[in-house]
Amino acid sequence: MNQKARERLEESLGNKVSFDKQILAAYDHDIGEMPALVMSMVDNTPEAVVAADTVDDVRNCLNAARELGIPVTPRGQASSGYGGAIPTRGGIVLDMTGMNRVISMDKDNLTVDVEPGAVWDELSRQLNKSGMDNCIVPTSAPSSTVGGWFAMGGVGLGSLAYGSIRDVVQEIDVVALEGEVATLSGEEMDLHYQTCGILGVVTRLRLTCRIAEEMRPFAVALSDAAAVQAFSQAACEELTPYAISVHSPGYVGMRKEMGEDEAVPGDSFLVIIAIPVGSSDEGALRRVAVAHGGEVLADEIAHHSWNDRFYPMRIKKLGPSILVGEFYLPLDSFSSVVEEIQTDLQRDLLGMEIFVLKGGRVAVLVYILDDAGSFFYQFRMAKALRPVRAAERGGGSLYTAGLWFASRSREILGSKKYDAVTRRKKVVDPKGLLNPGKIVSPRVRFLPLFDVSTMVDLSSRLASPLAKLLIYKRPHRERVES
Repeated sequence: MNQKARERLEESLGNKVSFDKQILAAYDHDIGEMPALVMSMVDNTPEAVVAADTVDDVRNCLNAARELGIPVTPRGQASSGYGGAIPTRGGIVLDMTGMNRVISMDKDNLTVDVEPGAVWDELSRQLNKSGMDNCIVPTSAPSSTVGGWFAMGGVGLGSLAYGSIRDVVQEIDVVALEGEVATLSGEEMDLHYQTCGILGVVTRLRLTCRIAEEMRPFAVALSDAAAVQAFSQAACEELTPYAISVHSPGYVGMRKEMGEDEAVPGDSFLVIIAIPVGSSDEGALRRVAVAHGGEVLADEIAHHSWNDRFYPMRIKKLGPSILVGEFYLPLDSFSSVVEEIQTDLQRDLLGMEIFVLKGGRVAVLVYILDDAGSFFYQFRMAKALRPVRAAERGGGSLYTAGLWFASRSREILGSKKYDAVTRRKKVVDPKGLLNPGKIVSPRVRFLPLFDVSTMVDLSSRLASPLAKLLIYKRPHRERVES
């Protein structure tokens, strides 16, 4: 970035812009751990970071970027691993975490207006003071931001009862590259959902809330994936669950090593089902569990598992690193796909966490322990896509696009939405300055004939057979205390 550009940014933003190299280095990645070879395909180190506190900060940043022709990458807590908040052409990172205020609450209409940097866990605490709560939250609620989850698209705890983040967002305010602020809802708002801020920067979201109510958790141990599938289907039909989450035997084992879930049978799937206290029926739950060969575990296990529902990635302490695969799957295909994954990667340190969703689907996260510092890690990374391929054979799909799966944005968003988004992009941002490389994959640095996402996908497919053979052998370790 030349001196003229620096002066222009300092003039507009004062001490809210930084060019410090140590600060810039903190913004060149997200929670994922990609090998240096993969990261070298893009210019992921920003030249400036702007810490926005107000809508005017956002407008001033975008105005200056437009005038100077400098790319801008909006960023929340970067708690996703899909590269949606990673720069691909250097430029400016617009840090939105300072815009974290609750603007207003409306208990009569059960809504809350928040800034995009609001963290879900803190928002729940603020809502609870007024007798309300979030309808859904991610399992990364202690760190994930509202705006970031909307930009990437997400489901989480409560999605069985209330759907995705899109289903609970009523309207948004968006600052366009020209600095104009618009309030959007309906189809216009949909163009900004799950598209990583490539059309504008969201500065306010109105969320549907629910009346705060105590949850009654139950823990059920089931012998295999077929039993989990049948139990989950019956529970959705016969009970009124707010959330159903599942830990595979491998994931239970990982948690046992960390001093958690120690009373859960070692070879069992652990199902945690949360039902509002006012509509919970312990007798009905026990009948459904027993009918499918399940064992209802002690209340202490159920409450511990529910209270410990956030931060599943804490198992990364066992790693030292972790490979993650994430996908949607029809509940009807759950058993066959999970069994295929377990068989395919049976020699790996593998765990799965599953969330049952509204509409007969599940979201599955696959965790494979590994070591990013190992030479073979860059080859073993392809292993994380083997479960995704199995899911696709079972009628499933990728979770979201971001940077790394941008070449598959059409199938993730749907052709109609993808076409509408790309048409709008050409109108509002013809130079591609807003979060370049997301949804439409960037070209490989120094090899402009190839795009990054296709290269990552193709190389993963080619390396997949080899990756399966490269087993990470974790050194013997004492139990990790969480």
